[in-house]
Amino acid sequence: MQAAKIAKVVEEKPAEAAPQEIQNVARIIDLPNRDVDPFNRDGARNDDRVRLAGGWDRNVRQWRPDWVEYDEYYRPVLSNPYRDPMRIVYVYQNAPRIAFIPPLGRIVLEVAQFAAYSFTALVTNPINEVLNVAVGSFFGGGYFPGVGLPLPPPPPPLLNYANVPVQVRYPDATYQPFRVSKIVDVGPDRQYGEQKVLLDGVTPAWGEWKQTPSGERSFEVHKTQQFPGLDDPRPGPLPGDYQLTLASDESPSGMNKRDVYLVAVAVACGALSIGAVALAVFMGRRRRPMH
Repeated sequence: MQAAKIAKVVEEKPAEAAPQEIQNVARIIDLPNRDVDPFNRDGARNDDRVRLAGGWDRNVRQWRPDWVEYDEYYRPVLSNPYRDPMRIVYVYQNAPRIAFIPPLGRIVLEVAQFAAYSFTALVTNPINEVLNVAVGSFFGGGYFPGVGLPLPPPPPPLLNYANVPVQVRYPDATYQPFRVSKIVDVGPDRQYGEQKVLLDGVTPAWGEWKQTPSGERSFEVHKTQQFPGLDDPRPGPLPGDYQLTLASDESPSGMNKRDVYLVAVAVACGALSIGAVALAVFMGRRRRPMH
């Protein structure tokens, strides 16, 4: 990663990607059919068994936040820490774009319109087989004003919340709450609706703010985006190493399977103890000497 951090920054100005270019990217990652439920009854991906030629395990990872920096013009600078080329797919001004980052290289993007932009990063080998896929995010609002002109104004600050409880609630599945290190609140999304946030400052999610029974701020996720620039937000697996557990694993009392098992064992042991005492009393009465 250190080699990429000190690499010369190359300015990239991707034009609108042609439909065929987007189809080619979708093809090499074998983009799943988004018209079907991405989960089966066990909460696992239907396409988990698919393995592509390049060796990608179909786990969409989370782009590390420190791989995105900003220059003095508030433009995003993206680093490629891999020894293989990388493609960045994102949407800007309602048009898909594809930027290329050479191995261990850095690029800067001019994204003058302020917003949070999520992207799909693909690492490929020399024969265009996918090795790794991750979802990341950067912020726009920066541009090069021209030689001798004043710097652009800094982008407006966004609300950040630390150590936030999150619950994923989809139309056909609800998952047990978990915590993220932070949430960046992007604000209401006029295109897709609801509130858009970035889990851990990276993974895009849409939903609404809630409160826990103790009054703590929490966020309820209703949809996410596994392949920004290639598909739309919808219910599906969260990009990143989030371990989701179906809430149906809990009993109505709120106890999980392990707790229910321990209680059942305790009850069984208690019943055996009572039975043993009763048997001892019964046997004692039978052995009482006759007068």
